[in-house]
Amino acid sequence: MKGLTKWLVRRTVPHWENREDPAVRQRCGALSGGVGVALNILLAAGKFLAGALTGSLSMTADALNNLTDAASSVVTLVGFRVAGHKADAEHPFGHGRAEYVSGFVVSLLILLVALELGQSSVGRILRPAPVKLSWLAAGILVCSILVKLWMWRSNRCLSAYISSATLAAVAQDSISDCAATL
Repeated sequence: MKGLTKWLVRRTVPHWENREDPAVRQRCGALSGGVGVALNILLAAGKFLAGALTGSLSMTADALNNLTDAASSVVTLVGFRVAGHKADAEHPFGHGRAEYVSGFVVSLLILLVALELGQSSVGRILRPAPVKLSWLAAGILVCSILVKLWMWRSNRCLSAYISSATLAAVAQDSISDCAATL
């Protein structure tokens, strides 16, 4: 881990050096999910503003994508929380599979958003409308790409650190969001 991600992990994850500890794994997942919720809500607000100012359906759709990403982050939070529960009578091997289920749900949300963006894009091609690009909207989009690039790198690092398929899926979603925003 490097940079801001390492700094956040050191500040929010007790005993962060012990990556085999289930509590460290859970806290890293919670960190990813919490940061994802906060940043995606901020990005959605900025893109809704940019879409309203420019009349751009694609920016508004991208804002909705960010809201879906915030929901994916909530799924990540819940998945890591459930996976962190100790073994019980009904689950003698623990709840670790919940993380895989949450990764699957995140993947389904990515596919759903891709289909929705594709559908709205085809609709706009068939029924074009004028779009006004402003410097504010362009700045919001550039900032969005930079934030999503950081989220991709951060989740990729966290995924490697704790060997998490869920965080790998979240990282992949962030990099695909960069392409969609571009």
